[in-house]
Amino acid sequence: MRGTRLYQAALSHIAVSNALLISGMFVPNVAFALALLLAFGAGFSMTGAASAARSHDPFS
Repeated sequence: MRGTRLYQAALSHIAVSNALLISGMFVPNVAFALALLLAFGAGFSMTGAASAARSHDPFS
């Protein structure tokens, strides 16, 4: 009985370790992509806001 519980605990530990390892491989890539998206998105939205503000100016 105790051997079975130890075996199940070992399998569970291996499964959790593998899941953490796999997710750890993707998290830096996703974080990097998100940072780039935010950086470029902020830059584009600021230039778009400025041009939109100028285009609605009746005296331009």
